[in-house]
Amino acid sequence: MIISFFLSDLLIAGSVSVEDIKMMVNKIRAPRVGVDMKQLSYTENPFITVTKDANKTTTVIFKPKRVELNVELDGILNNKVSINGKWMKIGDMVGDYNITYVENGVVTLKRDNNDTKKLFVYKKKNNIKFQGE
Repeated sequence: MIISFFLSDLLIAGSVSVEDIKMMVNKIRAPRVGVDMKQLSYTENPFITVTKDANKTTTVIFKPKRVELNVELDGILNNKVSINGKWMKIGDMVGDYNITYVENGVVTLKRDNNDTKKLFVYKKKNNIKFQGE
């Protein structure tokens, strides 16, 4: 009933033809593709979290907006990596990312939502200086 009222309103206004309305209805009827569960599992919850403790105190938790960092891999020595001039190891955090794997010339960073980044050592950046040299 609401749709027929809306459609008759459009026809009376004269801005939309019957053919235009039929085309709109056909577009609405067409099956739509949703998001698959794998892609959905990588999305972040956009809502705030509200909790109450035993004292009935309400806590509102806002998830901070993540900001991509400018990260540069300076070098790799054994299982240690130099990122932005700071030596780190597997398990250390680089912004929102955790260092999860160190390979030959590649460091893998992983976020809690399974977002993965790989950093590479480039030939012109592979000179490592030790203190006292």
